[in-house]
Amino acid sequence: MNSELSKALLAWNQVFDGRIDGDILSFNNEKGKGKVIAYDFDDNLQALQFKFKLNTPLTCSGKKMNEINEYVPIFFGEPVEQSLEIEQQLEKGEGFSKEDFSINSQGAFATNTKDTINWEFSDARELTFLSIRLKKEHFIKLIQRSERLIQLFDFDDSFYIFEEFDPIMFGMFNRSFALLEDETLIYKKELVEACVRHLFATFFTKVSEREELLASNKYPVNTKAVFIARTILKNQLDKPIHIEDLSRECGLSGSRLRALFKQVFGTTIHQYHQDVRLDKARTYLTQGEKSMSMIAMDLGFSSASHFSAVFKKQYHMTPREFKEDLKQRKF
Repeated sequence: MNSELSKALLAWNQVFDGRIDGDILSFNNEKGKGKVIAYDFDDNLQALQFKFKLNTPLTCSGKKMNEINEYVPIFFGEPVEQSLEIEQQLEKGEGFSKEDFSINSQGAFATNTKDTINWEFSDARELTFLSIRLKKEHFIKLIQRSERLIQLFDFDDSFYIFEEFDPIMFGMFNRSFALLEDETLIYKKELVEACVRHLFATFFTKVSEREELLASNKYPVNTKAVFIARTILKNQLDKPIHIEDLSRECGLSGSRLRALFKQVFGTTIHQYHQDVRLDKARTYLTQGEKSMSMIAMDLGFSSASHFSAVFKKQYHMTPREFKEDLKQRKF
């Protein structure tokens, strides 16, 4: 096993107090039960696959980890109960601040904040996530294919890039863990590698498709503020969001919050909020318990016709056509 990967596995073993046998870290103790599997695919690509259930919440400091050193990790997972604390440098001469926030949806993120990440794991349920480790030189070589990626993944500055899972990424992530459970596979490592390559390539592709971020609109990343904004947008579905109110809640100016939100998530505040509301509308339509007018009212649209028009623009079918399509699929 590559020495850098061995260091990473040993570092995680300091967290879980388990036992390392070859490329597998396993533990079954007072902290919980689970395993971490290390994959050394080639000099440029490694992965750590985590699956565990804790007995008590667990916190570990990134300062003790070797996750971001010669290799740059991209984290993929479903950390509904997982939170991160990132210590960030403020403006010149102002020292550091700690940003503590929850990641409340499935997704992927990459950061070069080095040893300033602190992980907090909940004991509420089984956790699964994947750390895909790209050699720094290879990471830089890959991002050279896109001006957007060069701009966003700037190693001369701090970056934090988050991308929510699309259905394909979600399926590939789940596939990698389904392979973990299949003991009959004789090409398991090769199949996991295919999933890993697909995941990081899709991540880079989706990030590269983001609109250009002007240098004048690029700020030091305030992760806490943008995740507070994102949480508010996900929870406040019954009315439109006013940027003045949102920026006040987050403690930033409206222009800075707009720029930072797009910098981290690759979409505007308005578009993100509309996407969340329309996704909730599809859930309501699938459940079939609410009328069009009720859905429109619950999700802050001015009328059923307004809701229908926005829905059609997004999904290329009206809400009624969506319901009819659901009925046909059932039969």
